[in-house]
Amino acid sequence: MTAIRSPWLRAVAALVFWAALCMVPLATDSYLQYVINLVLVYAIIGIGLNFLMGYAGQFAFAHAALMGIGAYTTAVLATRFGVSYWVCLPLSGIVAAVVGSVGTLPAMRMKRVYLALVTLAFAELIVWVLINWKQVTLGTDGVSIGAPELFGWRVKGDKNVYYVVLTCTAAMYWLARRILESRLGRAFVAIRENEIVAQCSGISIARTKFAVFAISAFYAGIGGSLYALTLGFIVPESFNLFQLVIHFSIVVLGGMMSLYGAVIGAVLLTTLPELLRDFQALQEMTYGAVLLAVIVFLPSGVAGVLKRYGLLPREVLARGWRALERNHTASAVLPDRAGGRR
Repeated sequence: MTAIRSPWLRAVAALVFWAALCMVPLATDSYLQYVINLVLVYAIIGIGLNFLMGYAGQFAFAHAALMGIGAYTTAVLATRFGVSYWVCLPLSGIVAAVVGSVGTLPAMRMKRVYLALVTLAFAELIVWVLINWKQVTLGTDGVSIGAPELFGWRVKGDKNVYYVVLTCTAAMYWLARRILESRLGRAFVAIRENEIVAQCSGISIARTKFAVFAISAFYAGIGGSLYALTLGFIVPESFNLFQLVIHFSIVVLGGMMSLYGAVIGAVLLTTLPELLRDFQALQEMTYGAVLLAVIVFLPSGVAGVLKRYGLLPREVLARGWRALERNHTASAVLPDRAGGRR
C-alpha cells in the first residue's frame, strides 16, 4: 500500500473514514449493531493484550479476569452505589490496573510457561471471588447495568452504545500509538528481545514490566466496562477460560506487535462465533483449528501477511518517522560536491 504522504490528504482521508464510521448505525439493524459494538470492545482488549504478549513478550494469562474486574467495578458501583457510568468507566481501568500490577511480582522472577501458569491460577482465583463474593457481586445471579445518561442523552440501545464504544476505541487506539512511539514502547520491545541487553542499555526491567502489566490491565478494565455496557448484564462465567482463549486468539490471529492486528483479530474472532451460532459444538474445534493453522502457516498473523504484500502500512515505533523518512529520502538524492549522488 502506497502511503499517503501529504498531510492534507491524510487529514481528508481520516475525516472521510471517521464520517463513515459515524454513519454505521444508519445502515445496520439492532443485531448487527450489537456485533459491531462487540468488535470494538474486543479491539480495545486485543490492543491491551498485545502490549503484554506481543510487544513485551510476557505470556501472562490473567487478561479475561482483569476484564471481569473492570466489568464488575462498573456494574457494582453503578448498580449498588449509584455512581455515574462516566465515573465508573475510568475507575474500572484504574482498578484493573492496580490488580493487574500484582502480576508484576511473579513476572520479576518467572518467564514463559511458569509465568503463564501463575497468572492462569491468579485468573481462576479472580473468577472464584466473583462467583462466591455474593454480598457484592451477587454471584451467579449476575448484575444488570442500566442505561447511563450524558447531558440529557440516554445511552439506550445498541446504536447509541455504539457511539460511546467508538469514541473510547478511538481514544484507546490513539493512546496506544503514543505509548508505543515513546521510549517506553521501545523499552517493551527491548525486554522482549533480550532482558540482559535491555538492562545493559539502561532500561529498568522491573519498572518496564510494572508499566506494561499496568497498561495492559488498564485496557482490559476499560474493555470490561464497555463490555458490561454493551451486554447490559454480566455473570462471572463470562470471564472464564473460554474468554481467555478468545483474547489469545485475537492477538495470535491478528498478529503480534501490531495494533492493526488487534483490530483485525477482533473482527475475525467476534464474527466467527456468530457465523457458527447454529453449530455450537463446532465453535471450540474451529478456534483450535484456526489457531493451529495460523501458528503453522501465518506466524506473523493476518496483519503480517497484509503488510508483506503492501496492503497495510508499516507500524514504526518512532514518533514523527514519516518526516524523518522524507528528509532521508530528500538528502539521498541531493548531488554531492563532486556532481554525483549520495
